[in-house]
Amino acid sequence: MSSESLPSSLIESRRPIYEQSSDIANEERVAERLCSWWELDGWKRNPKMYPIDISFIKNEEITGFAEIKCRTVSKDTYKTYMISLSKVLSAHEISKATGLSCLLIVEWTDVIGWIDLGRVRPEFIGWGGRTDRNDAQDMEPVAHYNIEEFADEHR
Repeated sequence: MSSESLPSSLIESRRPIYEQSSDIANEERVAERLCSWWELDGWKRNPKMYPIDISFIKNEEITGFAEIKCRTVSKDTYKTYMISLSKVLSAHEISKATGLSCLLIVEWTDVIGWIDLGRVRPEFIGWGGRTDRNDAQDMEPVAHYNIEEFADEHR
């Protein structure tokens, strides 16, 4: 069966998954640190194809959600943080449906910062994405958030 005769939902699922076990370990390390800082009971990793990485837990209830990114540059390297607009739309839908925060959490080399994607508006919407994997599907509409909008704590 050629990919032309497959439903589009199956074709999409054939895209490579670039997330590595080291990426997951880094995200989990950040989630642990934030649970300690924010006095939460813990966190749960959402199912693999769920649009947002983490659910935070306190008293057996989900208290919020987070997309976690780990970067190898300091917070002040760029004026904005770029993230897929589809992630932002998913965060808005989750926040709207639950009334809970959906955070974008970024670990830079010097601090861990966060913004509430359901409440903070992007500085602008552009076209962009990753260019290091030679995958045309990595280019898409992206939201740029002003770095100064991020609350942060030193690592």
